[in-house]
Amino acid sequence: GLPIAAVLGYWAGARRRARIAAAGQPVEALVGETTLGAILALLGLILAFTFANALSVSQDRKGTLNAEAAALGTAFLRADYLPEPGRTELQQALLDYTRTRILPPDTRFENQAAASDFVAESLRAQALLWPLTLEATADPVPPPIKSFVAGAVNEALDAHIDRMQALSVPVANITQGMMLSIAVVALFLLGNRSGLAGRPLTWRTFVFAYSLFAVMVTITDVQRSNEGFVRLNDASLRATVLDMERALSGRGT
Repeated sequence: GLPIAAVLGYWAGARRRARIAAAGQPVEALVGETTLGAILALLGLILAFTFANALSVSQDRKGTLNAEAAALGTAFLRADYLPEPGRTELQQALLDYTRTRILPPDTRFENQAAASDFVAESLRAQALLWPLTLEATADPVPPPIKSFVAGAVNEALDAHIDRMQALSVPVANITQGMMLSIAVVALFLLGNRSGLAGRPLTWRTFVFAYSLFAVMVTITDVQRSNEGFVRLNDASLRATVLDMERALSGRGT
């Protein structure tokens, strides 16, 4: 759409130049620099803020994922202070829950129901953690150990809320629509100016259109954290799962 906007602007400017020249009026007086400069400056401002916001959202998602991995790993390790059989049962439940926090590679949910089912499976595994914690920390476990383990499990549960919050804050559609509309207007005015001035529409205009396209696609792409070009690295969660599996296999579980 951006190159087409430039071509349409050039066509409209060339036709207007021909009409004005046929009427014997000066064309140069109509070639406005102020409006074009203002639109380009506004476009640069919108792109800068939107790109910064997209990167901030991406970094927040990475931070919440790493924080959840750390919380789950801590809860698993603190469960070592509990007596059997509660220790192994709680740690196995933590491992099962951590596995549900990892999205499979190239996951694309076909509809909202498929996404809800995936989250529901994780929540079912999560629902087992607190009852198992209460059972494993029942008397005669000393109160300091109870608080030590229960606090870690509670932080692991709270990490779910933080991660879901980070996933539900994309760049607003209205912001992206505004950015696209200003880019279209800027390309139209740029082509229109060339047409009014009687200059050809050069390759530089199309390079500018491509550059805008690349930036806007990048802004959109960073929101598709599991299927875009810039993907969220979940190595910390996978490493946590591996550590848990090794710890449990070491005791014959």
